[in-house]
Order: sequence, then structure tokens, then C-alpha cells
Amino acid sequence: MTVGERLREARERQKVSLHAIAEKTNISVRFLDAIEKNQFDKLPGGIFTRGFIRSYAAQVGLEPDALVTQFLSDEPGQRDDDIDEAPAKLAGDGPSLGTLVLAGLGVILLALALVFLLKPDWLGLQAAAAPQATTPIEPVAAPSLSQGVPAASPMAEAAPPAAMATASLAETATSSPSSAATTDAVPGTPKSPLRLVVAPSGRCWVQVSADGQMRLAREVTPGERITVDAAERLQIVVGDAGSFAYELNERPGRPLGAAGRVARATILPSTIPQFQTP
Repeated sequence: MTVGERLREARERQKVSLHAIAEKTNISVRFLDAIEKNQFDKLPGGIFTRGFIRSYAAQVGLEPDALVTQFLSDEPGQRDDDIDEAPAKLAGDGPSLGTLVLAGLGVILLALALVFLLKPDWLGLQAAAAPQATTPIEPVAAPSLSQGVPAASPMAEAAPPAAMATASLAETATSSPSSAATTDAVPGTPKSPLRLVVAPSGRCWVQVSADGQMRLAREVTPGERITVDAAERLQIVVGDAGSFAYELNERPGRPLGAAGRVARATILPSTIPQFQTP
């Protein structure tokens, strides 16, 4: 018995209509009817077809994974490994940009801490501490009217060395190699992060991966607005390109394909203008 026959038999046994299944799964009656008749060429294919079968099976009390396994065995040409395995491959490409930036910051902070602990004279700290150690602050009696105002107090005399020490500290820190390293600590930080807003004009299945992590894989309906952010890469697969609309970095996106067609797109920071409307 084929996958479509098993699903139809289970539905009829429960006396449930295709329209009722469509309302619960958000899958069109046209697609459900094609599944029951094993007309899989009328479906978007790949992960979308398998998602439809799983949803249908769950509604009629069948084991979703078992039916998908049978479907892949009966219809080997329907398998789409590239879509399912893309997130896993991307995740194994190596450390992400964020990980490298954090590691670089950690090394710089450790170097600054060692400089501070082992060589305080590099930062002018000894010069700042010397006046405080050698110039005691003595209490000053309030002058009487007959004595007049004194020309200078010990506090005033001690002020210039402290000010000079502070200036020395600022000059040394400005010319210190560690300060220059801090300026260039994060050279790889992306200047143009990717922000995708999915806002379809009609029902369509959408799959979005951000930096190798799956963020969205379901049917999206008109009126929804789903935001997905990425630093390096966005991968999009849509079941009906004519119903798919989106914004990229707060600008309307170009159409990805014609109505009723499956479309795929990979967006990088360098290719953003190719996907935005003029």
C-alpha cells in the first residue's frame, strides 16, 4: 500500500474530509489530494513534501516518521539532501566570526592585564604615585584678618606635580602599543548585518537558515511578519515564489521567482544590493 493510499484510508476510517485536514494543517486541499493520489510532481518537493506528509499523518493518527521513510523508499527521486543537510554542513565549516572576535578580545584583555601588573611604569603609574608619597598634606589653619590671605597653601603647591603626573599618564596611554591594539581589536566585525522580514502576499511554505542555523520551516500566511537576523549568510527556500514577499535591510526585496515555482536564494552581505529593489 502506497503512502497516499495509507493516508486516504486512515482519513476515511476517521470520517474526516480533506477540507478539515487542510484547516488543521494549513496545507491546501490541492496538495493533500495530490498526496493521496501519489502525484508528488504537483508538490514543491524536498523538505516541503516531507513536511506535508508528516503533518497529514499526525492528523489521521499515523506515525509521521514511518510514512516519510516509506515515501523516500518509494520515491527516491523526491529526496533533496541539499536542503535538509545544508544547516549541518554550514555548522561544521569552522568557528564563526563572533567566536573569532571574542577570542581576539580575550587575548587583548589578557595582554593589557599583564602589562598593568608586571610593568606599571609603562603606563606612568609610578610618576603619578610619587607626589602622593613624598608630599604630605598638612592641615592649614584659617587665616585671620590681621594676617591676610597666604600666597599659597601646601595643597596648592602639591597640585602641579599631580597635574603633571596625570598629563604624563594620558600621554603614555595614548602612545602605548596596547591602546593601538584596542582600536583594531575587532577588524572582522560585519559592517552590514543581514535582516530579513518575511511578509508573504499569499500562503506559501518558507524555509530560512541564518548563519547555518534553521530559523523558519513552515507555511506562512498573509499578514504575518517574521524577522530573521544573520551576520554572515541567509539561505531561503520558498514553495511558491509568486506568493513570497520580503524586506531586506528595511528595503523591499526583488521577486525570487514565478508563481507556483520553488525558489532558492543565498544572501551574503556583499550581495545585498542584488536582492533589494532600486
